Amino acid sequence: MSTRNAAAEKLLLQMVDDYTTREVAPLDMAIDHAQDFPEGYLQQLTQTGFLGLMLPQEFGGAGFGPEVTATVLNHLARGNASTAVTLEGHYKTLDQILKFGTPALQQQLLPSATQRIFAFSMTEASGGSNPMGISSTATREGDHWVINGDKIMITNGGLAQVYCVLVKTAPTELSVFVVDQDMPGFSFGKREDFIGLRGTPVGEIVMDHIIVDDDHLLGKVGDGGLIGDSAHDDARILMGAVLTGIMEHELKIATDYAKERKAGQTPLTELQVTHRKVADIAMRKETTKLLYERAAQLKAAGQPYSEEAAMAKAHGSRAAVAAGDDALQILAGYGYSREYPVEHLIRDARAMEIAEGTVEKMRSAIATAEFHK
Repeated sequence: MSTRNAAAEKLLLQMVDDYTTREVAPLDMAIDHAQDFPEGYLQQLTQTGFLGLMLPQEFGGAGFGPEVTATVLNHLARGNASTAVTLEGHYKTLDQILKFGTPALQQQLLPSATQRIFAFSMTEASGGSNPMGISSTATREGDHWVINGDKIMITNGGLAQVYCVLVKTAPTELSVFVVDQDMPGFSFGKREDFIGLRGTPVGEIVMDHIIVDDDHLLGKVGDGGLIGDSAHDDARILMGAVLTGIMEHELKIATDYAKERKAGQTPLTELQVTHRKVADIAMRKETTKLLYERAAQLKAAGQPYSEEAAMAKAHGSRAAVAAGDDALQILAGYGYSREYPVEHLIRDARAMEIAEGTVEKMRSAIATAEFHK
């Protein structure tokens, strides 16, 4: 890394920390309670330049790599996980357009990605973990494609303006196309009422005879499985970073509380039971950090990172829920109260045991990778 790059990264992270302390963390509880971001919150996030963080400079972005991008989300998640997850959904989508989009599509869409939010959609009511179970289609008609279908549970669904969508181009063939909210036949459906990450909208889009040209196809016809796997891998690195941030938040709450409270005449900081819980939270946090950083390093080096990304997400999501439970126990009755953020941090972490592939699916993927070594 050059001295110039190191200096730029240091300045960036200082800015992110200052912004998180000033603008994000104070709203953490309000975001959960309101089940939404405050008015003007995302506009300010956009004006600060976060949407273009990992976008190459040729498209108007800052051009930071995978390691810095993940670290930024880690720092933001210390203040509010929903904010970081909204950016995660945006970044993973831009990654797929950069990897698989035609030059014409990139030039058409990516300069606007510093101001517009993007989303990636695979899930349908008829197909969750099994992509071949989806029913959305893209049918070739002359020199264009006609897309029909209903996609649900989209991170940033209803908020994003641009969507990469997984569809069938044949009964056993998956492909990915890019559509946007301004196309005739595009409409929004319902927003899910999820128990965690309540600031991040998760919603539905409906596609009714949307017409697109060949440039809106990512990769080649039939590359849908490959592109979907790529999106999952990129998301899982970033989720590991977000989960580390959640655990750092849980650890600070637990240690701050323990420093101020006593059990009888004994400070909580002197009790072995407190030591064990705090140590366990710290170890879980550091282990997840090492996993996501390793995956990001491999990605930056152009090496395979799928297994490491799955580890960061699978271990991190389980670890963050357990860490939240330990923090809640340290706070006792206050931990169970909505007046403290621990309970919503557990709910936030729990979402990531499901999103981008369940923990069970991650473990199968990791085991399969080990069997083939």
